[in-house]
Amino acid sequence: MYMNNHPKFEEYKNFIVNNEAYKGLPYVRKKDGSIVWVATKQSKIGKKRIEWALNKAEKFGISKNDNSFYRKVMFMVHPTKEKVCQICGESMSLDYIYPNKSFQKFLSKNYDYEPNVFDDIYDVSNHFKEEGKSDLEIIKILNKSIKLEGNFNDLTIYIKSVIEACRNGEKKSLGPGAMSNFPDRYDGFHSYNRCCRQEFDKGRNPDNMKTYSKDRRAYENWSDGNIHAANKFMKSKYFIGLSADHIGPISLGFIHDPRFMQPMSSGDNSSKRDRLEQSDIKKLIELESRYNLLPVSWFSEKIWKALKADFLIDNDINLEYYRNLMKININNYMSLLYIIITETGELGKKFLEENFLKPKQEYFKYDYKFDEFGNIINKTFRNISDATKKEYSRFIRISFESVIDFAEKENRNIKSSFNTDITKNIDSLVYEINNCAPNKSIVNHFYEIVSDMQDNLLKEA
Repeated sequence: MYMNNHPKFEEYKNFIVNNEAYKGLPYVRKKDGSIVWVATKQSKIGKKRIEWALNKAEKFGISKNDNSFYRKVMFMVHPTKEKVCQICGESMSLDYIYPNKSFQKFLSKNYDYEPNVFDDIYDVSNHFKEEGKSDLEIIKILNKSIKLEGNFNDLTIYIKSVIEACRNGEKKSLGPGAMSNFPDRYDGFHSYNRCCRQEFDKGRNPDNMKTYSKDRRAYENWSDGNIHAANKFMKSKYFIGLSADHIGPISLGFIHDPRFMQPMSSGDNSSKRDRLEQSDIKKLIELESRYNLLPVSWFSEKIWKALKADFLIDNDINLEYYRNLMKININNYMSLLYIIITETGELGKKFLEENFLKPKQEYFKYDYKFDEFGNIINKTFRNISDATKKEYSRFIRISFESVIDFAEKENRNIKSSFNTDITKNIDSLVYEINNCAPNKSIVNHFYEIVSDMQDNLLKEA
């Protein structure tokens, strides 16, 4: 997290001041060439900015007596309608699409669903679609809280009407990604987006800022298996009143796939946590044989094969020993991803996305129907909506965010560690990525490191 301006915010500032839409809107630069973004309304530049906005308002037909005068002008002027956060560098829409506290509370209390700070009304709608709700059912659910007058049969039209009502101040259920702040800020919007405002904006109590563990998303998004089908299956009729249990815990490196799940009471699932149980190992070996599918993600394959070989000789092996090995291994893998993300920037993200995340995009193209064992009995192409269009980019963003959150969690019981040879190998990998070595070479090197990490654990244990 950047205490000063995030580099992406600096890029955003330069993009804005050089955009034709802001021609004539005054600003100054410091001696070092950096842009002076802030100007009070009483300053000379502030007064000139107000004059500029008044002229724009006249062209747009916006009344100066409108309470939202500046916000409406600057929203219409903005070329992308998305603003980069000064603190974290994430982009959020300037439109009124994000659930406000009362709406979030309604969703949490009535449907056990808590949108994260980046989830918008389309994500909320998609959440209920994934639960099997029809468009009319979703409209009914949302309108219990929003209370928009009128008869709506089309979900897209309903959502657009809600956004417009909130934008015009008629409803308060949705808010923008950044609040209006003209003429103080050059682009007319607060420098902190809603993602960071509670934590960094003076006058807001940071103790009220909710923190969410993204460990589960880190495990799920980087796991092998049909992750989209798994998410759908977990919300299917087969788990009504029950909890969806991964037969092999994903927190230990097992796959996120519907065929490797089983119904379990919430109490039993909570009690099981990430333990390896003899009955589950038997099931996993049987399922692996039935589907010819490795029950663990590729980065845990060697440890699984060692466990299975020992188990087939003697069912009474020390499963706690292997649980610890798998736990350390996945921590090491997440740490490796973190090193790549933080030390190679966009080049590293591109490498990881193209080779390990993008292949999963195929799963998101379909809707699935299952039998009680998680087998896909029917799949159909999904309708492309506003929500599904952004689904993949959101998946990518959360995948990288979850790795950073995972690696930077201070109270993790098991810490990752690499020996000298592996550390040197990782440094070499980072060098290759930063110097744009051939992708095949980098991939092979990456696989080699992951293999060595497992060998080292098995050797040391």
